[in-house]
Amino acid sequence: MLSKIFDQEGKYLGEWKQFSRPSGVYIRNDMIYVADSESNGVAPHPGWKRGIRIGSLKDGKVLYRIPDPLEMKGTSAAEGLAVDAKGNVYGGEVGPRQLVKHVKQ
Repeated sequence: MLSKIFDQEGKYLGEWKQFSRPSGVYIRNDMIYVADSESNGVAPHPGWKRGIRIGSLKDGKVLYRIPDPLEMKGTSAAEGLAVDAKGNVYGGEVGPRQLVKHVKQ
């Protein structure tokens, strides 16, 4: 799977595959946070695990992954996400119907 990257004017800049199957994207400063709630669940994506991937907007490198807390058969991980001023990540999880706060350490 891939994410197509565009600038503010809609100009195509490229594609990133390293964030798997994006179901939610949040950008803060120079970081990108990508929720993947479907890999190997609803839509098989061999070799990929669900969760939230955090990476650099400058080079697209994935720096961290918050794993899916429940490897359910259906959609379980965050579909949407947000990040607060302290860097804590909030994931809205569809399967368990909950909002989870992941505390930055």
